[in-house]
Amino acid sequence: MVCINGEIESLVLCPYKSKGIKVDAYHYDDEFKDFTLIVSHFLDEDDLSKARVSNDEVNSLFRSATNFLTRSLKDLQNKIDISNEAHELASLITECKGDIRTAKIVLITDGITQKRPADIDDIDGIEIIRTVWDIERTCHFCRTGEREKITIEFAEYCGGPLPCVVRTNETDRYSTYLGFIPGSALADMYARWGIKMLDMNVRVFLSARGNVNKGIRETILKEPDMFCAYNNGITVFAGSVEVTSSESGFGLVRAEDFQIVNGGQTTASLYHTRKKDRAALSNIFVQMKLTVIHDPEDVPKLVPKMSEYSNTQNKVQMADLAANQAPHQEIQTISNNILSPDPTGGSQQTYWFYERDRGSYEECRNLAARTPAQKRQFDALRPKHQKFDKIKFGKVWNTCLRLPHVVSLGGQKNFGRFNEWLREQKEEDWKVFFRKTVALIVLWNSTEKIVRRQGFQGYHHNIAAYTLAWLFHLTGSRIDLERIWQKQAVGELILDVLESMSRIVNEHIRDTQQNVTEYCKREECWDKLKARDFALPGSIRAEYISGSGKGKDDPTISSEKEVVEFCKDKGSKGWFELFKWLKERNFLTPKARSQCFNMGKFLQKEKEPSVALSIPCKRDWEEAEIRGWNYRPE
Repeated sequence: MVCINGEIESLVLCPYKSKGIKVDAYHYDDEFKDFTLIVSHFLDEDDLSKARVSNDEVNSLFRSATNFLTRSLKDLQNKIDISNEAHELASLITECKGDIRTAKIVLITDGITQKRPADIDDIDGIEIIRTVWDIERTCHFCRTGEREKITIEFAEYCGGPLPCVVRTNETDRYSTYLGFIPGSALADMYARWGIKMLDMNVRVFLSARGNVNKGIRETILKEPDMFCAYNNGITVFAGSVEVTSSESGFGLVRAEDFQIVNGGQTTASLYHTRKKDRAALSNIFVQMKLTVIHDPEDVPKLVPKMSEYSNTQNKVQMADLAANQAPHQEIQTISNNILSPDPTGGSQQTYWFYERDRGSYEECRNLAARTPAQKRQFDALRPKHQKFDKIKFGKVWNTCLRLPHVVSLGGQKNFGRFNEWLREQKEEDWKVFFRKTVALIVLWNSTEKIVRRQGFQGYHHNIAAYTLAWLFHLTGSRIDLERIWQKQAVGELILDVLESMSRIVNEHIRDTQQNVTEYCKREECWDKLKARDFALPGSIRAEYISGSGKGKDDPTISSEKEVVEFCKDKGSKGWFELFKWLKERNFLTPKARSQCFNMGKFLQKEKEPSVALSIPCKRDWEEAEIRGWNYRPE
């Protein structure tokens, strides 16, 4: 439910329990250095009257997860067996020590808890946010697919209706209300509702360590009378409002489904500065633009744009904002219309579901399947393991494009790079592109399983990305993806090769004096791996590499003569132009770029280039084409 509701992208299971410590799953946001720890408490009671979870139990469970975090900052990883996924979590927390901004602790239970807003605390400089998903909250979301809606009674926070100016759009699509809300009122709202006020925001509160938030705090403490002049204010969406009018003007009485789509930092900073620094907020007023969209069908279209266009203080996560771009719409349409082959050779074909919008899979399931029989039919036709989102979409393609260091940057940064590439693609047949995407996902999932079952001590995601990218590098990105699509599986021969390669990759990424996670994000790590030798078995090349002849046993896929002829066909001008193109964009390593220049010099002097020079040059040319190089000789 936590994933479905959009609080986080995905979970890694890591059940661990010790004295005073408990954690069941986690998520790590590499971009914002934020952790989410999941702790569960299941009663398995049929009688809901007996399924009560007391506040003491809730607090105890929160403490156990918090203890995991705080002890991981010390030496907990040394006390956990390396085969336990919790060891990787503890190691990751230790590696990120000093960089962690926020930690969210989520309690999931099939019991009923006392209703309360999210708790917010500070431990060792880390913002701790605690929230509960109990059976009532879960059932409500499953039943309606809706967020929990917040109703704001302005008299409760402002002492009466909030004075405002009303502007109704001429097309009657929306109405806008402008006013100045007291800073103390915003802080009080946040104290009660917490991050639930930011469900429609593209990001939640970033720690006050960020430059923007530091500036907000400084203004609150030193120049409160200038706050309105310095701050952009908040942008709010509401499902409906009640407005009163008098001789003095209009006033906001009530707002239903109150959501801050821009200004979460401002709101949270007011709350935290008042709490930590005992700041008086009496002289602070925040400009507020509240918009009511009249047609509910317009809400999913217009609210993301409100968030995107008004959010200028920090970088907005791109994955959610890209959902309406043409390539993603195209892939979603195709995913709803193309049946994948039955891997058994039978007639039980299924769909791969592209979740263009987070939570859309469960929403479609709820709408289409109202009875148990319908749900079984839906699950059989669109199994959950054949669902993929934008993050997975970008991950598998950037791996195929031989960019494992970019994949290692984390979901959002990697997606941003991938989406730039995707928008430039002029696909004549998006259906073929979709089949390739599914094949890449099957290949990625298989690689990830291989890596995890070998018991490496952490860095599974990095090892999988580098292993698979290395395979694409060695094969010139000529893996027969159509074969994988037809089989809906990866053959044993290639799985054995991936297993051998992953062991080399595991040793490779650890062979550094740098932090391993940071090292994997650097192109230097990838360049050094590409320089290593690995001979692919002839059986793999014959059966799984498209365009290769049967029985060839050459690690370059083509014969030596073919590689040399490939380089000669480009001409000296082509290699000089490539050198210039790579240098302008700072692509590849200086060594790789110089090899391209040297190839141009050889051909300019009408000399026969060596095989040793031709092999890496051919690979560099092909990699440049993947990155957008498009040379057309005159």
